[in-house]
Amino acid sequence: MARTIAEIKKEMTDNFMSDSTLRNAYGISGDATWENTFSAVSIENILIYIVAVCAYSLEVMFDAFRKDVDERIARNTVPTVRWYHTQALAFQYGDGLVYDEGAQAFRYAVEDGAKQVVKYCAVKDRGGSIQILVSGEVGELPAVLSNDVLTAFKAYMNSVKIAGVILDIRSLPADIIRIEAVIQIDPQVIGTDGRRISDGAYPARDAVDGYLRSIVYGGTFNKTKCVDALQNVEGVLDITFGTVRAKAGSATDYVVVGGNNYTAVAGCFISNNLDSTLTYVV
Repeated sequence: MARTIAEIKKEMTDNFMSDSTLRNAYGISGDATWENTFSAVSIENILIYIVAVCAYSLEVMFDAFRKDVDERIARNTVPTVRWYHTQALAFQYGDGLVYDEGAQAFRYAVEDGAKQVVKYCAVKDRGGSIQILVSGEVGELPAVLSNDVLTAFKAYMNSVKIAGVILDIRSLPADIIRIEAVIQIDPQVIGTDGRRISDGAYPARDAVDGYLRSIVYGGTFNKTKCVDALQNVEGVLDITFGTVRAKAGSATDYVVVGGNNYTAVAGCFISNNLDSTLTYVV
């Protein structure tokens, strides 16, 4: 931000009065100040004022130039994966886009969070295309978007995207995880049917489901983290993890998860029949 003429002049006169060579040349001594040494009409005062005005004018021009550059940068879209993620979550079902001439981009006239039905989004750069997985939300869980909503969302993304970019947009049912495990329990806390004695809840089953819900949309299921979630359950003493199988929501057959990780086709996970695949032993 440009300094005032007075601020610039004071900085110059302060430097003048603190310079020992100039003080000796002018015979300035003691506690003399600029004001009681040079009159308002002295050549020195006039010259310094002229220089201060020139410096002020230059700083004002630099401020105007900086503002113009900042505005130009703000109008330029940087099409990163994060940008596509932000645009997807900004979708408003039922609203049309308007073209912002200043920003040279499509936007909504009014932002309305109640119409933003895309609650989960995962974006991946596939090299030749951008893959976008999206879901709504029902009961605090990801839910497949209806055909009408998905069609409107695709039209929206094709309007806001960068020209020439190919988008692969999907909204799929959650991948299903089937976990087999033998859980050693403290019989004073948990029964062999998996129920917690104090309140009848199923803490191990709930821990697995809680872990699956905690995985960031578009993330990866990790066997070790699932075991950690079970070990944090009161009354669970040890765990022997067995076979883990998974399948896309629309697939017919499960596949064995051979490694430690499994990435969902749909971007999210649900468990399958944990009451029968988790075995409790004393």
